[in-house]
Amino acid sequence: MIDLRSDIPDFQSIMLPMLRLLGDGKQMTLNEVMNKLSNHFNLTDEHLKIKVPSGQMGLFRNRVGWTRSYLKKAGLIAYPERGVYKITDEGLEFLAGNPTKLRMKQLEDFPKYLEWRKTFASTKTEITNDDEQSNQTPDEILDNTVAEIKNELATELLDKLKENSFSYFEKFVIELLQKMGYGDFREEAATHSGQVGDDGIDGIISQDRLGLENVYIQAKRFTSGSVGSPDIRNFIGSLALQGVTKGVFLTTSRFSDSALRTANDSKQQKIVLIDGKELTELAIEFNLGVQVSKTIEIKKIDLDYFEE
Repeated sequence: MIDLRSDIPDFQSIMLPMLRLLGDGKQMTLNEVMNKLSNHFNLTDEHLKIKVPSGQMGLFRNRVGWTRSYLKKAGLIAYPERGVYKITDEGLEFLAGNPTKLRMKQLEDFPKYLEWRKTFASTKTEITNDDEQSNQTPDEILDNTVAEIKNELATELLDKLKENSFSYFEKFVIELLQKMGYGDFREEAATHSGQVGDDGIDGIISQDRLGLENVYIQAKRFTSGSVGSPDIRNFIGSLALQGVTKGVFLTTSRFSDSALRTANDSKQQKIVLIDGKELTELAIEFNLGVQVSKTIEIKKIDLDYFEE
């Protein structure tokens, strides 16, 4: 029996062909991308009917999806609107050099990809060579796959937060803290705008029903760059003017080393910093902005059952 599955290219092999077919600068839908790529790789309808192990998606479509995701992380393509793809100036510049290959290792040459890696620096599931998984056990491969899917979800969630308005992000933060079990909230940023240093207060957490102990929050929606020490100092100043000692600073970006030192050196105010990576981890853990796609049940031998 012919194994058609082996004819389907891996997602890294799809990278350069996909970028080239977008090279004319025109927008293209997912179906158009799929049709052109399937023709490029001489895939038949039988190939396209092959599903991933869960049976919920076509194997080739799944791999094209991962290709698309990594090209976007590297800044080579963009999504002008949902389900529509277009090459970027960076992508066109890369193609102008007549490249012969584009795989995960080459993506490390692109600043936007490295910036993404910094944001999710603790994950170790990046594919750096084609044979990395050959020495892994099935359990290791499964764990890495789950971590990679979660990492991808976190990336998409962070992109959504960056695309929406500042006020939406502030409301998202407040809802997240509510889901984490904190008490009542009062959005009182407007009442502080007239005081020096108070423009950084986006909301107040009442840790008890009577509001005897409050925690002030600041939410910074950054689309690039990192939060610096001046932002932290301003927040500390806002807390001092309010006479409170606890604050939470949340951002879609990262905190610079100087910002981390400033928060750590604060003696009078206790500052908790939550960067984009931790923010998405909390949102996923408390099911905010995400939903369960499927549940996989892994079984093992019940050793007690077989004891005589």
